[in-house]
Amino acid sequence: MTIKEDLLTVPRHKNKQTSISELQQIDILLKTFESRHHNLKQLLPKLEHRQGLIDFGGAVLKTLFRSAIVSDVRGLNEVFNELQGSQTDVIHSISKQVTYVEQLEALTGVNSGVIANLSSIVKDVVIHSHDKFTRICSIP
Repeated sequence: MTIKEDLLTVPRHKNKQTSISELQQIDILLKTFESRHHNLKQLLPKLEHRQGLIDFGGAVLKTLFRSAIVSDVRGLNEVFNELQGSQTDVIHSISKQVTYVEQLEALTGVNSGVIANLSSIVKDVVIHSHDKFTRICSIP
């Protein structure tokens, strides 16, 4: 309950010595007080305005002394978080690349063996064909 509501219940509980006019005067004074209180609250700076003043003061200090303010620290924190995420991606990518290089090396080793074997076979076929050709050409 508010003070005003409490005072409005007073006429029910009043003594014979308190007059209704006195209670009405108290009610008028109370309304005046509430009105002035409301007006005073409107005049006082709100928390957001005070925060704005603090931010302005921080910006002035930053300009004069090159000191960091909360927004700078937040920005740095965001950059660090992005870098941390990027670092994880880079490590994962390098790991995949190493795996691909190892697989490529194994396949290249197998392929070089196959190519060496194939060249040996082709060499033998060419030599054998040449020998046959020379035999055919040497018969009169």
